[in-house]
Amino acid sequence: MVESFIERICDLVQSPRALEAWEQSEILTAFEDTMAVAYAGWHDRVVQATLAVYRGNVAPLIDGSFADSIEHAALIHATAGHALDYDDVQLTTVSHPSVPLVPALLAVARGRPDLTERMQAGFAIGLTVNIALGSVLGFAHYDKGWHATSTLGPLATAAAVAHLLSLDRTATRNALAIAAAQAGGMQRNFGSDAKPLQAGLASAAGVRSALLAQAGLTGDADIFGPRGYFDLYAGAEPGEDAAIVSLEIDLRTLSRKLFPCCYMNHRLISAGFEARDKLPGQILPDDATIRVKAPFGSLVPLRVDDPKTGLEAKFCGPYSIAAALSQGAVTLADFEDSAVSRPNIRALMNRIDLSEEDREAEIMVGLDHGSVKLWIESQGKQIVDVEIDSYPGSPRRPATEAEMNAKIDDCLGIYRRRTNRGPTVSEFRADLRTAIGA
Repeated sequence: MVESFIERICDLVQSPRALEAWEQSEILTAFEDTMAVAYAGWHDRVVQATLAVYRGNVAPLIDGSFADSIEHAALIHATAGHALDYDDVQLTTVSHPSVPLVPALLAVARGRPDLTERMQAGFAIGLTVNIALGSVLGFAHYDKGWHATSTLGPLATAAAVAHLLSLDRTATRNALAIAAAQAGGMQRNFGSDAKPLQAGLASAAGVRSALLAQAGLTGDADIFGPRGYFDLYAGAEPGEDAAIVSLEIDLRTLSRKLFPCCYMNHRLISAGFEARDKLPGQILPDDATIRVKAPFGSLVPLRVDDPKTGLEAKFCGPYSIAAALSQGAVTLADFEDSAVSRPNIRALMNRIDLSEEDREAEIMVGLDHGSVKLWIESQGKQIVDVEIDSYPGSPRRPATEAEMNAKIDDCLGIYRRRTNRGPTVSEFRADLRTAIGA
């Protein structure tokens, strides 16, 4: 008899396999990447508004103040980690797994040295559950309009914290049931403050669920049974069979963001860079028109056509292409409110025709299927033709150590410039290594 999905999650929570050295290194990078981006996003208005509501004197925050509870520390840090849309992505599930996991684990373990040795395994378990849930639901779940980070995140985080707290099988099942009751979040909120907040709510929900289960609260014994989580959240087309979907730890599909915007923009940006490099003198002719074809389904989250704010621009394909073509770089400065109305970028956006390819027989799986094609035409002739399948930061073109070092240094520098204080890169890394026993 095949063991049920929830029992296999319980097996994983109770007895994860030992992690290899390269996996531990990947986990450390996930913690560093997530918290560095949280520092960079700390002064974003959604973070400051959330801080104003939940400041207290219980759980420490990265700015030296305190939140009023452990779960609200996770909420605030995860919201900060997603405020700039600069945190990592898991390709097959179209989700940001580290941003709910890392703040939750750090919040629960802060001041608990007895939990340090369980931190890395907790992250690996959470990531594994996130991937498995997304595999069962399939891309149709995302295509339906759900924000997968905040539908998968509460359960994945609850599983991670369940391991951290050494919950038994019964309590783990209860934690998952309580987390499922809080799974939500929609793509309609993309481009607004609610989008990063949804990631924060997912992190807090995972912490809350595990702590309530530890305190004895109960839920359904199998939240994945008939009329349960999978039946309710599934889209029109099923994903993988839950009975056979893998629950093996796999850290190879995490993708690091090297551009601070929606991940679906990254191949568009890379295409813009390559096209610019092929132009004589890197100069776009005044009469040039740009056509871009993206794989079917890959423009779903790029729902903003006429961005008015930097946050909206993160979800605008033509804006990112225009910035890449005109500048040869896309940075945090391009997503400040004042940058969005630049006349040269606006004029170039009007010359970009961005569309999706027709759907093939089967719905896409993951973010890296197919390729992005870009053509530039001038005086009735095609002068540039590029095609991009992999892009910087993706598993097929992993971010280099130098690229990650530069990103972390930049993110921490943003915080220090705003506050005239804050950790150096070495202090930041030493603190995280201590926190997760690396």
